[in-house]
Amino acid sequence: MKKFVTLVLALALVLTMTGIVTALAEEEKTIHPMRYVQPGTLPSDYETGIAAVNEKLLADGYDIEVEIIRIPWGEYDTKLNMMLATGEEFELLHVMQDVKNMSALAAMGAIVPVDEYLDKYPNLVAMFTDTEWLGALYNGEHYAVPCSWKSFDNLMSYMNLRTDVMKAVGYEEFPGDSVEEIIDLMKKSQDYILEETGIKAYNWFHQNQDTAHWLHRTYDTYPFYVENSLGIVLARQDGTIDSFYESEEFKQDCETYYEMYQAGLVNPDVLNMDHSVMYDSAELGAFLPSQTFDPYYTVTIANTAGIETAQVDWVETCPDKPEMVMTFVQNLNAISATAEDPESGLKFLDWLYASKENHDLFHYGIEGVHYTAIGDNKIEQMKDESGAALYVMDTWMTGYLPYIRFAADAPDSYIEYMTYKADNYVVSPIAGFIFDATNVQTELSNLQTEIIASIYPIKIGMVSYEENIDQAIENLKAAGLDTYLEEYRKQFSAYLEANPWVLEEAA
Repeated sequence: MKKFVTLVLALALVLTMTGIVTALAEEEKTIHPMRYVQPGTLPSDYETGIAAVNEKLLADGYDIEVEIIRIPWGEYDTKLNMMLATGEEFELLHVMQDVKNMSALAAMGAIVPVDEYLDKYPNLVAMFTDTEWLGALYNGEHYAVPCSWKSFDNLMSYMNLRTDVMKAVGYEEFPGDSVEEIIDLMKKSQDYILEETGIKAYNWFHQNQDTAHWLHRTYDTYPFYVENSLGIVLARQDGTIDSFYESEEFKQDCETYYEMYQAGLVNPDVLNMDHSVMYDSAELGAFLPSQTFDPYYTVTIANTAGIETAQVDWVETCPDKPEMVMTFVQNLNAISATAEDPESGLKFLDWLYASKENHDLFHYGIEGVHYTAIGDNKIEQMKDESGAALYVMDTWMTGYLPYIRFAADAPDSYIEYMTYKADNYVVSPIAGFIFDATNVQTELSNLQTEIIASIYPIKIGMVSYEENIDQAIENLKAAGLDTYLEEYRKQFSAYLEANPWVLEEAA
């Protein structure tokens, strides 16, 4: 009996010591920072929401602590460049291919490849399709994790417009096969909206560097795709790379916009104004068919301007023609070269996409405190005194479409727009290609400046194409246009050689 008691006491001592050792080990476990740089501003109850995220990360066995670092949009380029130049430490960077793309960041050494780590995160890898991962390739290596927050099947050639105004001015359906009728619709809509709101409405690009994709489907040479960031490259489906600013297609764009500008359908100060002005006007219902906005403005206009009859829908020119899939992924998240622990960002993304519960917590906060869930895919968010959500993290930077919740009042047309999958489409041969501008940095810098000075006024119709294009092309060539295109064609040719399936997919 005595031996038995001694044995029990010894076992208890071992268990106690094991517990102490385990507790000490947990106390000594290193928690790595996961600082994540994004554009924008933080929500008012950020601290409460992120504390809940970090508490669950720890409970789920992840040795990271998340901190979101936001850079206001007005300072984004300058401040991010400063952070990168000074080597400021952070772990994760949101990459917007239409702002500062992955190849530019990789070429300057700001982000690092992730391939050596991905085998440890098979569940994270499996969340995205092979084509989405193709969009994260640069020089044969994956430099980021894709963000699959919406469908990109309808990214090109669509427009958003107030269909209630369209019907009020005599068009029962969007005249998508006729540019002449679309311009007539714009003129009549502008008069109607001015009388309704007191604001002159205009046609807008999403950003000034965008090309007039809504026009391109109307051309006999479609399908083709114009690379959006500089508008220099026109990619045809047979793999030919042309100079867009020297093309017949660009001439057609400019002639249409010259007509529109002279008719007052383009804001005369569009090249100098803060583009937030267009969104301010749109919230009051004042915009013409444009390559920006979305169907949720149906709700926004009703709430902001009190126009309960407003109906915003997305439409396409030449709807019988195939969609143009021009990218496999538009937003990504990359590991910073200055990360204390390069895996911290991957650990966070692995946790984030592991469940809808985690996705909800990070993006929407604490249920009952920050939001009320409505069914599987809708949400009612609590507001602060300014009317903004108490806590929210933008799904366009980290969302996963099957998990995303839409506002309780989101119109069906908005959800359709976000989740749309095309039956009839072609894939641009440059959809998965990322250009490395390292060898043409000087030319790139010169071209960026010259395009703004020489091309933008022609593109928006401020000045005549015929009278100004020759000098503009001469200026672009002096800035390095031919050298840039030669390097682009060289890299793209190597890409096609390494990926022979691309042209088959594009056919």
